[in-house]
Amino acid sequence: MVEFGYFASLEEFSPASCLEQVERAERAGFDSAWVNDHFHPWFDRLADGSPANGGNCWEWLPAALERTDEIRVGTGVTSVINRYHPANVAHRLATLAELYPDRVFLGLGTGEALNESPLGFEWPDYGERAGRTAEAIRIVRRLFAEEFVDHDGDFWTLDGANLYTGPDEAPPIHVAGSGATAARMAGDLGDGFVTVYESPDSAANELFPAVERGVEKSDRNGSLADVHKTVHLHVSYADSEEAALRPCLPWRLTLRPEVFAEDLADPRELQEHGEDVGEEELREAFVVTTDPQDLVDAAAGYVDAGFDEVVFQSSSPDQDAFCDAFEREIAPSFE
Repeated sequence: MVEFGYFASLEEFSPASCLEQVERAERAGFDSAWVNDHFHPWFDRLADGSPANGGNCWEWLPAALERTDEIRVGTGVTSVINRYHPANVAHRLATLAELYPDRVFLGLGTGEALNESPLGFEWPDYGERAGRTAEAIRIVRRLFAEEFVDHDGDFWTLDGANLYTGPDEAPPIHVAGSGATAARMAGDLGDGFVTVYESPDSAANELFPAVERGVEKSDRNGSLADVHKTVHLHVSYADSEEAALRPCLPWRLTLRPEVFAEDLADPRELQEHGEDVGEEELREAFVVTTDPQDLVDAAAGYVDAGFDEVVFQSSSPDQDAFCDAFEREIAPSFE
């Protein structure tokens, strides 16, 4: 049966608000909670003109796990490029997994400049970022499975590194991406594959075959069905179309491919890239609605395409109302 995730946006909402949202999401029946891991937010201002937020996910995660009982919680997603050493990520992950068994996961992606450039790091090309991500996954897995690990890789070194606390197997690692390289990496090295802004058809016909090729390359002796496939949907639900659309406006910039590829890290500049995105383009990419059936239909399209989990990132002006709609109308449609 399909699973549903709730996205806690530390860019759009304060850390305290995100904690309240995740508590409500668990009561509504969501299976997982995903949280962004960014140094700078994507935008400088919210739709009402107030400043964006920029909470640290690794400080927020243990609070979210402690405030909830069963919901799985993890990053959506972390980039291990320069600001993190993979061993430090593994160390944090191991402690969380020790405290909250079977409730923690790690999302990994090739990242954006807004995580690296503000800290003085060079913004590598995609090939290097993909190489770093693959090496990071291997390091994290080895640190959980082995003792006193030595590693002399292309990007990182370990000299007898050992995790004294944590399970013997890494929590699930979900690899995010929108192209064949990341999809193959997910099949080869990951437990799951995550994508966003992809149509059900393009995912089924282009990305899933790439995931399958990665599985065939790996030593898992499995199939595409063994890789947990997740899609991330931007949605907004309200009593009026205008009320639903307005909170989505700051996110328009994420429909511009250059913000992912280029060395753009200033949220003020990033926000300007979305100013020429029209409302119709935004509505095509997001589910902006007054009718919960639209959310059901959007999710069903991805479920039919083969996704195992649908994560809703809700910009709804009333998150309680969105969770009510999920509990009453959306989730029951998939039982």
